[in-house]
Formats: sequence, structure tokens, C-alpha cells
Amino acid sequence: MTIFFLNLTKIVERNPRVYFAIIAGIALCLMLFIAEAVHIQQLAEAANSKDQVVLHEILQPIASRYTWSRILVIVVMIFWSTAEYRKTKKQLGL
Repeated sequence: MTIFFLNLTKIVERNPRVYFAIIAGIALCLMLFIAEAVHIQQLAEAANSKDQVVLHEILQPIASRYTWSRILVIVVMIFWSTAEYRKTKKQLGL
């Protein structure tokens, strides 16, 4: 386990894009979460309905799209950081 962390430290020092990929994924997920909250709030106000069933039917498709968007961002982040990690690991011969 110690060797893994030492190699990881060397890789991140050599190629900070591994770390940047993770930070970018987290930042994009947070931005999507905030956009979802604002979007849903605007739709709820525009619907002008007190009926919870109607609001649920209006908002569920939007919330589902944002959820899938966040999942896509996480998957892209994982593939990107893994590709950068393997590329740098191969360059360093670890």
C-alpha cells in the first residue's frame, strides 16, 4: 500500500492533470446541482400549483435529466483521470 501511495504521489507531481480531472468532475457536479435547484425552483413557481402530484409530474423528468448528467460527468471524470494516471505511470516506468 505504501508503494501505491508513493507512486501516486510521483504521478501527480509529474502530471497534475490527474488531480485536475477529479477537481473538474466535482466542480461540474456541483454546478449541475446548483443549476438543477434554480431550474426546479423556477418551474415550481411557474406551475403555480399546490398539488404535490402535479408538481412531482412536472419536476421528475427535469430532476432525472440532471441526475443522469451528473452520472455522466462522474464517469467521464473517472475515465479521464484513469487515462492520465496510466499514461504517466507508463512514462515513468512504474
